[in-house]
Amino acid sequence: MKYYVRFLWVIFLLLWSNHALKSLSTGFQAQSVYKIQVASFLSEYPAADIQKELDLQIPLSIHYINGRYKYCVGEYATFEEAAADLPNVPVSGAYVVRIPQSQVKAKPVTAQTTEVNAEQQAVSQQTIKTQKVTDTIYVIQIAASKVFIQPDNIRRKVGVANQVKYFTRDGWYKYYFGRFNSSDEAASKLSQLVVKGFVTYITETREVAVATQPEKATGEIATKTLQTQQKPSDTTGVARQEQRAYPLSKTGIQELYSLKIHDADSLFNLDQLLVARKLYREALVLSPEKNYPKEQIKEIDSRLKTQKSRPLFSRIPTITYIILVIILIMIVVLIITLILRTRRQRRERHDQVLRQEYQDSVTEYLFDEKAGKPANLQQADSSQKKQILIDEIMQLYANLSGEISNRLRELYMELGLDNESVKKTKSPQWHVKAKGFRELAQMNIKTVNEEIERCLNSSNDVLRMEAQLAMVRLNYEDPFSFLDKLEKPFTSWEQLHVYEMIQRYQIPVPDFTRWFNTGNITVLIFCIRMIRAFKQSQAYERLLPLLTHANDEIREEAIITLGELRNDAALPIFRERYVHESEKNKVLILQSMSKIPDESNIEFLRSVLEPSNKLRIEAADALARIESFGVRGIETILKRSDEDLQAVARHILDSKIHRR
Repeated sequence: MKYYVRFLWVIFLLLWSNHALKSLSTGFQAQSVYKIQVASFLSEYPAADIQKELDLQIPLSIHYINGRYKYCVGEYATFEEAAADLPNVPVSGAYVVRIPQSQVKAKPVTAQTTEVNAEQQAVSQQTIKTQKVTDTIYVIQIAASKVFIQPDNIRRKVGVANQVKYFTRDGWYKYYFGRFNSSDEAASKLSQLVVKGFVTYITETREVAVATQPEKATGEIATKTLQTQQKPSDTTGVARQEQRAYPLSKTGIQELYSLKIHDADSLFNLDQLLVARKLYREALVLSPEKNYPKEQIKEIDSRLKTQKSRPLFSRIPTITYIILVIILIMIVVLIITLILRTRRQRRERHDQVLRQEYQDSVTEYLFDEKAGKPANLQQADSSQKKQILIDEIMQLYANLSGEISNRLRELYMELGLDNESVKKTKSPQWHVKAKGFRELAQMNIKTVNEEIERCLNSSNDVLRMEAQLAMVRLNYEDPFSFLDKLEKPFTSWEQLHVYEMIQRYQIPVPDFTRWFNTGNITVLIFCIRMIRAFKQSQAYERLLPLLTHANDEIREEAIITLGELRNDAALPIFRERYVHESEKNKVLILQSMSKIPDESNIEFLRSVLEPSNKLRIEAADALARIESFGVRGIETILKRSDEDLQAVARHILDSKIHRR
């Protein structure tokens, strides 16, 4: 339960941090003002010109922000106030922006305070006649695609520094850069670059306005280009832009177009689709030949249509969904946990009642010879009830003996519980199989010995041990025959359980030298230990060759066992092997020789009194046990030896020290 509380606490912290961030954002916004932006350029233009072009009667203010001159109207304390006043601004594509107080550049400028340029007045009085001029421009084409791709993406992918443009021809979008007066000039430039491409050409049409000045007596006609807008002709596959009057220069139009596209893309990425759509429409008015704003408007219309068809709950923020789902999962997990815990507690109470009931019934049956089989025991029809009954019988059987235990075994058989145990031995689950082996072994039922033998070399340690113990109990003729079939290591834990079963059930032990020729080292070690445990002194002759065995652990067990058997025939081999053994085995040899006190060891043991204190103590202890040397010999050492050896002698003579 504490994990659920912690999780709810984390969710609370997340919600609180979201509220804190909103409060911080509100405080930050208080340091800014909101205005309605109507235009933006890289270069600064007179505010009066922009105001006149947009037909605005509202004063304009100029702000230099992020490298651009932004032309705005109004001033509001909050975004909501600015948005509410936005419909009153008669400029298509206008939108609300936040202007930091530190970035305000200029004061509002009105059209009434601006004088009209004399040159513009002169031009406005002229009679204008337009004519078309067609030019051929050579370019370097670097890519082509059936679908539209942003030119900036092509530029980054190809790796050119120049601005990339495009035109359409035969259903293809063709991307190019550069403007050259001749194909040789374009080819020379291409040879200097590392990009792949080829030289092609486009035709551009420009309109020239020719103005006449009637005030001149000579009738001389002065021509002046009022506005030049270069456009690919029909031969390039690009639709020609409809001529429209616009007082700004071509550079100003391009800058305004780029700004609106940039702002529209930013808003599009923020899912502010309606505002972005207005900006794309404004950009399309500036440059109708551009396909990019058209594609973006189609995409926005598609998204808006999809959003309208979606149900209301689908517009809920994703983080809210995640929190709701997590809370729902927590509630479901909590409910499932409570249900499972309640069911387990109910089952445990029911099992406890059954266990007490079966225990009383079995006890009454065992100690009342006139009582028949209890009816409630015969009604144990489910696997759960049968298992409870088996557990109670097993517990009683382990603590009883004689006639009562036989009577309990008969009850086990008459109730058909042996079939339940046999069924477990065929289960694919190892723990169920192991439990079946244990039950059959305890009740001395040999019907599944073949299945038990197959599990003697199981990779599962518990199942393998249960199979070994079951074979010891159930194979009356040869309880330890399973040692012939062991291929897996016979671990010390398994050996201990087998030894404990021998002791508990008084199982007759064989001559363990029978397995001295086995290839399983762990089985050989077990046999040496059993010879020592059961004092099989007749096996000493077979143990002597093991003192030279290649395995260090086998030599160690053989040294200890020969010492316990106390056969002096091992002493010459001990003295011979002493110099070849490790210090650990040297100690074991001296300890074994101390258990076989013999005068033949005196000279050898005296020579062992060397710098190693541990060996000195063992050698002195072995000398003290030799009757002819004994305490008197130790006292002699005490008088004549160095200080270290004297300390060893005093240790041996101390009556408070327990010697072996």
